Amino acid sequence: MPEESKTYREYEVLIKDRMWLLLWAPGRRSDYYYAKVKVGTKKYAYRSLKTDNKDLATEKAFDIYAEVINQIKKTGSSSPLTVRSLCNKWIKQKQDRHDGGNLSLSLMRAHRNVFTNFVPNYCDAHSWKGIKDIPLDGWISYRKWRTEEGWKFVGLDENGKVRSGTNQMRRPPKGSTVNREITMIQEWYRYLLVPEKLAASTPEIHKTKQKRDEKTANVPFTREDYTKIYRRFRQWANEKNLTRAQKPEWRQVVYLFFLCSSNVGWRPDSEGLEMRWKDLKVRERLAELPNGQKKTEHIAHLDIWDRKNSRQRSGNFLGGEYFVRLRDFYQQWHKENPKWHKPNLNSYIFCDPATGKRLNYNSIFKVYKNILQSLDMNDTITNKDGSTHEKFRYTFYSCRSFYVNERLREGVEIFTVAKQTGHSVSVCEQFYASLQIQLRADESTKRTYGAKKQSEGELLFD
Repeated sequence: MPEESKTYREYEVLIKDRMWLLLWAPGRRSDYYYAKVKVGTKKYAYRSLKTDNKDLATEKAFDIYAEVINQIKKTGSSSPLTVRSLCNKWIKQKQDRHDGGNLSLSLMRAHRNVFTNFVPNYCDAHSWKGIKDIPLDGWISYRKWRTEEGWKFVGLDENGKVRSGTNQMRRPPKGSTVNREITMIQEWYRYLLVPEKLAASTPEIHKTKQKRDEKTANVPFTREDYTKIYRRFRQWANEKNLTRAQKPEWRQVVYLFFLCSSNVGWRPDSEGLEMRWKDLKVRERLAELPNGQKKTEHIAHLDIWDRKNSRQRSGNFLGGEYFVRLRDFYQQWHKENPKWHKPNLNSYIFCDPATGKRLNYNSIFKVYKNILQSLDMNDTITNKDGSTHEKFRYTFYSCRSFYVNERLREGVEIFTVAKQTGHSVSVCEQFYASLQIQLRADESTKRTYGAKKQSEGELLFD
């Protein structure tokens, strides 16, 4: 028992010369057990184990020991107030929010990326180990650092080498990307550092004004290109003689996700992939085609959580037949493979049929890019540093822009389309103005070059 044992009720060695379990004497601190970890010559780190149960405290102590030693290796300090330790605490909070269903997977991953890579490395570049070392105006140069140096930390492994498959991502970020990161840093201060009195106030960091709206940033498909893309998608999904490792059933779900995205107009990553069966109702409607024939249509009623505007929106959409087809697929696959996922109301609509896990947006986008590349819908762009990257004619958000274009072309009111998609009316008006220019050009061509035989029209949806 050490000389200072008078201050302890209990004092037990857990790791010889490395870690001890202790309980303070009455009147000191709390009745919680503490872990005492040796971090240097005559230097120790104390961590509360947040429990008065000795067995549970002993179990937690070994986890604390691993955390402290790992933190020392990364930061050179055992202080819980280092930049990296507080970044990890923020990531843990976001993970907990995601696990509780209050934060989307994509946003949780975005926070993890920013506070694992960019914030710690930015502080290291300025030799700031602790939060107290960051001056009030310390974040002013973040944008400049992020576009000149910060992007080089993307896709590195623990040894500082570029992981395979990340080369195309290693380029300076867009202004909108840095704006989002700045918002995350300000939230870190506002909801963690300031409340815990580790910082006096939230820093003011100016954001760049975006020159492009959602329409011009995500160009809608032309009808011809949409037809080419969905046909190639269908061909990819229905390839013959696929092995089990190539997941033919997964391909069908990805293909139907593309069709649903083009016929609903949701934000594919934060809205489409988050949809569950309880958010969907489908009804049949008998429609009359221009040639007088009758056709049964499936109308999908969706309750969509609009993360961008923090509210729920509801609407009726064409393309309900794709949801019906997907439901039938799931049921058939489960019948043939009883161990596979059996969908219920709380299941994700777009999931791996074998496991029930939500589809990964990056995996979908990789397939989508390969399809665009196979159709020569990509260009090679040379960066300022001489490196190159592929720029595609369309993004996956082009499904959303395409939906807006087609609904306006069919004469649906701007307000209705805006309500369906969560766009502002002003953005929809820009789509509408662009369409009017196209239509006037068509009419001008007809008047100039003579009458053209009118067709019955074309079916928009597959």
